[in-house]
Amino acid sequence: MEDKLKKLYIEPTSKCNLNCKMCFRNTWIDEELGNMTMETFNNAINTMPSGVEKIFFGGMGEPLFHPNIIEMVKIASSKVKEVELLTNGTLLNEEMSKKLLEAGMTMLWISIDSLESEGYEKIRVNSKLDKIIANIKIFNKLREYNGESNKSKNNVKLGIAFVAMRSNINQLEKMPLFCAIHGVSKVNVSNLLPSDETSLDDILYSRTLGVDTSSELMFNILPEINIPIMDWNIQNVGKSMNKLLKSQVSSLSICNNKVSRKSNYCKFIEEGCSFIKYNGNVSPCMGVLHSSETYLFDEKRKVYHHSFGNVLDETLKNIWKKEEYCVFREKVRKFNFSPCVICGGCENWKENKEDCFGNSKPTCGACLWSEGIITCP
Repeated sequence: MEDKLKKLYIEPTSKCNLNCKMCFRNTWIDEELGNMTMETFNNAINTMPSGVEKIFFGGMGEPLFHPNIIEMVKIASSKVKEVELLTNGTLLNEEMSKKLLEAGMTMLWISIDSLESEGYEKIRVNSKLDKIIANIKIFNKLREYNGESNKSKNNVKLGIAFVAMRSNINQLEKMPLFCAIHGVSKVNVSNLLPSDETSLDDILYSRTLGVDTSSELMFNILPEINIPIMDWNIQNVGKSMNKLLKSQVSSLSICNNKVSRKSNYCKFIEEGCSFIKYNGNVSPCMGVLHSSETYLFDEKRKVYHHSFGNVLDETLKNIWKKEEYCVFREKVRKFNFSPCVICGGCENWKENKEDCFGNSKPTCGACLWSEGIITCP
């Protein structure tokens, strides 16, 4: 199997100008706030393997809060084909938008968790939806001009990152119209990773943990079911489909299109991703980029940061090729970890230090990214 670094996530800063109620930063364990230095950034960019195709500016902070973000985007765009950035949109004024476009960014993601002001402002503390929409309109005018004046380049794309909760799930039905109006080409919907007891009541997946709709992990005796399009708003249709989606079947298709949720599957490893923390530490995934407390089975779970090296001490290329990092990636592909999300029979799942199969830190059996529950752009 090909084992190349293709997508590099870079965390320019762990600082943010907002205090969103569902943010991972609220439950960090012994984590400091900081900005990535240009030395760290340049060490990562200049020593990465040649096969990197995309650089994504994100992580746990607000990238536009970094004083050198434009310079970073410009350097990144000179090295790879695609440069993406995820922002909360509050700092996306006309000057910032213009500079990002000129720097060579190819896609901008904006976090929006409600399309109504009241709901949005309960989630995104200290932000206003009207301001975000105004910023999007300005960005769209500028990117339209940028596309016209640079016909040899692809137009910059716009995406929305949405965290789905009980309190905002009704907003998804408004998303197609919003996207059509504002020229949004992609929407990434993730579940909420609860950071405290109050947010547990807002999750949408407690009964789907461990349910796998991919045929490779199912017994051959289970049926394949194919259903046609129906009026989903009819009461009995909705109730029946809800039960069917939670049933054990070998495969479920709608109009011959298979509904599939891979479990025991790490997108970050399978798609050749790596993460650079603001301090230069290299992590294999978003889940272990920082140490934090989350919740699983209504109880606290501690996930500790893990790094395979630091770009201030050695090249990114050498870190990627380290034996321990290569062994870890292969272990994750086989995913021979304890099935914590369907078990919970011991105490090992409460930390990512070890599991029942003898794996040591970091263990992945209780990772909600690997279950397709939590997703990243």
